[in-house]
Amino acid sequence: MRPVLVLLVSTAWTMTAAQYYYQGLMDYLENRLLAIEDRMQLWHDQSHRYHTELQDFKKLTAEAVDGLSSEHGSLFKDLEGAAVRVDRVEREMDYVEAQTSPRACARQAEKVVEQGVWGLEESRGEEEEGDDWEELHSRVSGELQGKTHFNCFSSFMPQPTLEVR
Repeated sequence: MRPVLVLLVSTAWTMTAAQYYYQGLMDYLENRLLAIEDRMQLWHDQSHRYHTELQDFKKLTAEAVDGLSSEHGSLFKDLEGAAVRVDRVEREMDYVEAQTSPRACARQAEKVVEQGVWGLEESRGEEEEGDDWEELHSRVSGELQGKTHFNCFSSFMPQPTLEVR
């Protein structure tokens, strides 16, 4: 009977140890599952927040694109109008150039030299150097911008006064 008692005590002791082992395993698994659930909840909250932020961003960009498209349309219409006006001015300039002899501009340049605004040496130097002529031409054109008359069409329009700087 002694061996049976030892067998029963050892079995009970083994069962108790196994119960503690399985209880520890169950506690570990429960903690791991809780950690996974917490991470899943955190991921869900973050994805929901990102989703709402993206929806807000989509709304903002859609509004910006709509505004830009309307501005683009108005800018396109303005540019078309400007192109029409430029074409009209080019046609008018071609007409005026066809009606005016090229010598009229040369006479006006001679009048400027005669008035002593530019010296004869300066005007000859400018004819020889193309870069200086371009610079002078740009400066004179810049002075005349915004006015409706040009220096070489004096027979059609009043002559502007040139300022020497």
